[in-house]
Amino acid sequence: MVDSPVVSVVMPVARVRTFLGEALQSVLRQSLAGLEVILVDDAPGVPGLAEIVAAAGDGRARVIPCQGRGISDALNTGFAASRGRLLCRCDADDLFPPDRLKEQVQFLEQRPEFGATCGSMWAMTPRGKFVADMNGSYRTEEITDELRRGVTRSSLCTWAVRAELLRAVGGFRRYFVTAEDIDLQLRIGERSRVWYEARMAYHYRLHDTSTTHSQPSAQRAFFDATARKFQAQRLSQGKDDLDLGHPPAPPTADTAPRDSSATTQNLLLGASWEKHRSGRKLAAMRLGLQACLARPANFAAWRSLGALTFKRAAGKAQGAPPGRPNIKPN
Repeated sequence: MVDSPVVSVVMPVARVRTFLGEALQSVLRQSLAGLEVILVDDAPGVPGLAEIVAAAGDGRARVIPCQGRGISDALNTGFAASRGRLLCRCDADDLFPPDRLKEQVQFLEQRPEFGATCGSMWAMTPRGKFVADMNGSYRTEEITDELRRGVTRSSLCTWAVRAELLRAVGGFRRYFVTAEDIDLQLRIGERSRVWYEARMAYHYRLHDTSTTHSQPSAQRAFFDATARKFQAQRLSQGKDDLDLGHPPAPPTADTAPRDSSATTQNLLLGASWEKHRSGRKLAAMRLGLQACLARPANFAAWRSLGALTFKRAAGKAQGAPPGRPNIKPN
């Protein structure tokens, strides 16, 4: 165990642990001294977590039980046990690029006026193959005003947040069984300045057993919209309906979860049109064809490919990093 860690990375661990060893190693291999990894066991009846951590053979990683149930309780448990000056999240099926933490620590040490910094992310297949850059059309800039308008451009898993700031905003709110990261991002943006660096900070794995894809679509949409509604209430009247004790009831209808192939197809279609708008028509058509093959029965994807084929490409887009598919997150 590190005596005085600079960064604490919290990794909530649910039932599916197929990619956990790889995710853990991606954090432990960071080019940063002063790191601790806290794995929060949110499915204590499922065996194997202790063995995976032991196999890593690294004293900087430790397992603690979740104090409560669900993603918000798991994250709050991990952050309450953390000792680092900066706090990050990594999900148990995703990856950190090698220099991500070192770069974010350097930025926050040099810019004390910012409470948090975040970055770009790209999606990959279960085997780790690149699918699409989910933030490629964004430039490096401060995003505080953007957050205060209810706009989020990247996953909380790309963020590094000062520990005192996270505690000042009250951490995660357990009402949010999903979109808890959206709610937290918006509340952080109301209290502190946030910087976005157009540099890769996270690799998000698309697979059907992930928490995101196993949640009903209606539930995800409800909590996402509610987080933004709550922010508008806070900005206008100081408190939201959750603060006042009467939040809206979540939907009870059982909506089928979205499969990862649908997400992959949507990402590729978005990337193809960004390529088209930047004037790279051939690259756009290749991505469009790849999107069609992800779910061949979806006629809308083939129609999109046809439009790419016959529509004239525009000039190069402003502010987008060269050589990456440009796609904004949903």
